Amino acid sequence: MSCLRNALAGVGCVTVLAAASVAGYQYRAQLVGAVRSVTGDRGATRADTAQGVGWPSETALRAARRKEAAMGRARGPAFVVVTADEMAALVAAGLDPLARAALDSLRVILGPGRFALEAQVRTSRLGREVLGPLAGVLAEREPLRLAGPAAVAEPGRVAWRPDEVQLRAFPFPASLVPRLVDALTGGRDGIVPLVVPSTVGDVRIRPDGVTFYRRTD
Repeated sequence: MSCLRNALAGVGCVTVLAAASVAGYQYRAQLVGAVRSVTGDRGATRADTAQGVGWPSETALRAARRKEAAMGRARGPAFVVVTADEMAALVAAGLDPLARAALDSLRVILGPGRFALEAQVRTSRLGREVLGPLAGVLAEREPLRLAGPAAVAEPGRVAWRPDEVQLRAFPFPASLVPRLVDALTGGRDGIVPLVVPSTVGDVRIRPDGVTFYRRTD
């Protein structure tokens, strides 16, 4: 009987270790982030000074809307360029009201071919099923970073598809990024839609601004 008990105990240990290995692999990046959070090592500092950083405001939103209106006219300009502040205002205005209410201190950082949104997020908005083991160590509000490219999906709609998410010092695995984006925005496809004039045919993101080009078809 003692041999049987030892054998069953061995099987139980193997099962626990296997489960821990699977969870550890899925959340490996977050576990590294936990170590950095404790040791104070946040990794390399992002070179924000080399990128366009913008904050939303009513003034910036009005300026962006004027440019959109110009692009929407039948004989409007071939392209318009929105600044980082104006892009931040458009992104903030386009967010679902519940998502916008969950974010504080929002800003947008423009980079080559992509942009990032950084803010303080109310973590309860994301849900324990998405946060996994992080749910027990996060505060009520934490710094969040979403980053990814954007492209015209259809007339009148630009799709911003974040492919990078970091919550406090915890980077999320790529497979979990769409789930976190959907939890924040209430979407279903990991995309944050931005409404633009139907005349917009292309969008190019650079550190010095975002250019909307007129459709040629």
